[in-house]
Amino acid sequence: MNDISLEIKNIFFGYDKPLLKNINFKVKQGEFVGILGPNGCGKSTLIKNILQVLKPEKGDILCNGVSVKDYSHKRLSQIIGFVPQKSGLNMPLLVKDILYMGRYSHIKNIFTGYDQEDKNIVNKIAQLLRVDVFMNRLALSLSGGEFQRVLLARALIGNPQILLLDEPTSALDINYAIDMMKVCEKYVQKENKLAIIVLHDLNLAALFCHHIILMKHGEIRYEGSVEEVFQPKILEEIYGFSCDIVSHNSRPCVIIKK
Repeated sequence: MNDISLEIKNIFFGYDKPLLKNINFKVKQGEFVGILGPNGCGKSTLIKNILQVLKPEKGDILCNGVSVKDYSHKRLSQIIGFVPQKSGLNMPLLVKDILYMGRYSHIKNIFTGYDQEDKNIVNKIAQLLRVDVFMNRLALSLSGGEFQRVLLARALIGNPQILLLDEPTSALDINYAIDMMKVCEKYVQKENKLAIIVLHDLNLAALFCHHIILMKHGEIRYEGSVEEVFQPKILEEIYGFSCDIVSHNSRPCVIIKK
């Protein structure tokens, strides 16, 4: 397999007004990248463009050097795994039914369905994320934190090369959020994949992300390491608050001033 990469080249997108303007960046194998910025800055819109839920007006998105437009939907779903902020689930599905959705694009024979390899992968990831105890429960009966673990498990069950996460921790208690970030970090490092996560929590991003992209008004304003972009003047420009930056265990920590 060639090196894994995701490259965003000169992306523009909008409806009545521009929502994304001249977005350019590249994420390489082994990187865990955080996209941050205030509400309405275009973070989730960018993720939807990568997934081809929305189509850019201009520019291109390359997965492993190939335009996403040249992939079939099936192949793209094998390459990219997605974890949403929340799911619009309103059907009485069992957890195991949702988990097996992660293997759907990998089915070798549509007439015989899932094989033993599929079942082994589902069971392995379910145990890893501690959702195996929920397999026969209705997904609607789970707590928010439990259900987010199920959504992450579904994405990992597909063994994607690229993992996209759109604010998956925004409604979680901090212990669930940290657990989720640890799993994603381990997946990137141990499996040598890449991940992009949209976050609001600056300190959570500082703990886990290797690289930070700061957006505002549909543009990338700053990009670099956590140490490079987590500066009081930069964060005040992006978010409009005053803060101090202190170092803890060699990582920046943002302390917001009243």
